[in-house]
Amino acid sequence: MQSWFNFELDGETCRVERESTRTTLAQFLARLAPCFSHFLAHDAFVSPRLVVMGTKENDCYRFRVVDAGLLLMPMVADRQIWTPEGIRTSEPEHPVNLAFLGGGYECSRERLDNIIALTFEGYYRSDLRRQGQMYDQFDAITTRTANPEAIRETALQVFASTEQLRFETARRAERSGEERSVWTGKKDIFGDRFTRHLFRQPDRRSLQYVDGEKHRFFRPDTLVDLLRLRRDYPGAGLIAGATGQPHHTGDAMPVEWISLDAINELNLIETKEEEWIIGAAVNLTQISEQIGRECRVFTKILRRFASRPVRNRATLGGSLASASPSGQIAPLLIALNARIQLASSDGEREMPVAQFYSEGGVTALRSGEVIRAVVIPRATESALSARGITTRICDVYSVGPRRANCIPYMTAGFALELRNRKITKAWITYGGIEKVLLRAQEAEDFLLGRIWDEETMIETLPVLHRSIEISPDESGEMIAAYRKQLTGTLFQKFYYQHPSHNDIHPQDLAAISELGRLDDPFHDSSHF
Repeated sequence: MQSWFNFELDGETCRVERESTRTTLAQFLARLAPCFSHFLAHDAFVSPRLVVMGTKENDCYRFRVVDAGLLLMPMVADRQIWTPEGIRTSEPEHPVNLAFLGGGYECSRERLDNIIALTFEGYYRSDLRRQGQMYDQFDAITTRTANPEAIRETALQVFASTEQLRFETARRAERSGEERSVWTGKKDIFGDRFTRHLFRQPDRRSLQYVDGEKHRFFRPDTLVDLLRLRRDYPGAGLIAGATGQPHHTGDAMPVEWISLDAINELNLIETKEEEWIIGAAVNLTQISEQIGRECRVFTKILRRFASRPVRNRATLGGSLASASPSGQIAPLLIALNARIQLASSDGEREMPVAQFYSEGGVTALRSGEVIRAVVIPRATESALSARGITTRICDVYSVGPRRANCIPYMTAGFALELRNRKITKAWITYGGIEKVLLRAQEAEDFLLGRIWDEETMIETLPVLHRSIEISPDESGEMIAAYRKQLTGTLFQKFYYQHPSHNDIHPQDLAAISELGRLDDPFHDSSHF
């Protein structure tokens, strides 16, 4: 095993030797140079320390803003990292740097660094097309610690310039038939120092690293090697995005880590006619980019899930394996009738996500077993008609003390399959109200065979009320009573946003954005 590795920091090779596997990138940077000393004061919720990671996701090159305090050092081996300080000094004439020459952001230098990192990532995002997406980009910044209007005006300037560049480049590429590569970000249209480094990003490769305290970090590049390591090191911790790992010191941390980052089989999204097969190590942002246009409800819940730097690293498999009772994604996956694929050295098996959890937050994972993929059925016309279904309606709702960066009071996933107007199957799932996901089986059975209308919705409410029991926790009886009320309130919202079997996508009861008008493009190409 090797006791060193390299990574690229602000365009220069940085060698790391015998560094503890428990050291985070933020801690490493704080010791590296005085200009990075503020990285030491890290708090994932209050003061994240953001950097930009250059990454190759399948055949696409991406800049992803990430929290340096959530990355263990071996996870950046062979990766590219740009700090806000490096972005400023490497290319002062870059559009992001020029846009921030003015003031008025009403925040600290550290907070401004985070805003610059988020704007930098947005500048290169090929999918950032509408002003309403700016909330998704800047949700790591709370409005009480910065001036949102100043951020909005700067972002409009930056994102309009890149959209215009992309549009003009695509027009020139039409003759050669390469315009699609422009819009998907597979082609370097910028040609600046940052993208020149990005497009040299190597494929993920295996790593076996041991630190000065004999703690090991494995990064296998095949599923076979992963399963072998699981057998040889049964006490090793699995790590993918690392967003849910408590970075403690001492014996609380595993002696060995096994990373899923380089395993190609776990980092792919396969689109089939009737389903998506999503590798367990695919990050949540990438999932939204690839299936979000069709499966809008997945993008909807991600807008309430943590912040963009967390979503850029958090993985679907990690979210399920954590078995958090307040998890926001599992209720949706149950409503989507998703299945989970498990693998071990003894073979593979598959089960519905609804059967993956048991009392006390225990999962169905056996010794030596890993989550390989999640299978989400597609509600295409051909897939539904093959089962005699006319319409499938699905939605998810999350209620918390604030919009983002908080543990929600409740997340509810609802789905109905209808033959004409008659309900043939129902899913009603709640997360965050008990120590395990709750499935309202009595209410689901009550709905079968009924017409989906207001009368049915109203008659279902008392069934929901008596079938869902909520025990008071440390939050107290009033919060428990509030959650009890939410079980019915959210089901009513589900009906009124989908009042007929033709309404696959919800009617907007209210739609606002703090940072921009939802449907306005950054760049108006109509005059070209």
